[in-house]
Amino acid sequence: MKLYQALTQVTLNAQMVDDLAGFQIKPILEKPLNFDPTDLYHYIDTTLKAGSRHDENNLLFVTDAIFITENFNFKGTVFEAYAQSFEERVTLAHQIVADLNRHVSVNIDLAKHEFQLVFVD
Repeated sequence: MKLYQALTQVTLNAQMVDDLAGFQIKPILEKPLNFDPTDLYHYIDTTLKAGSRHDENNLLFVTDAIFITENFNFKGTVFEAYAQSFEERVTLAHQIVADLNRHVSVNIDLAKHEFQLVFVD
């Protein structure tokens, strides 16, 4: 699955990955992400409708950097500091798409209270 799917579809006790108190998201990867998984989760949370099927959501917010550049309001998000100019917004959008479309598998380690995102690098 892709990272955006892991962040929006994996639940434990009916709670989303980043909403479960006491659990941490732990990326296991060789090539680093551009952004922290929690920041990416909050980005997705602001752009996609929770509980919607993929055909009901505007997946351009996770697959199309130009669409993100033109339509995402960076103000008031953790990405605002990176997106002062148009060129910075374009670069940021490309980095978001690159991160969210990386392939992962998910392991839930109940003993360590971790959602382990195992990246296929």
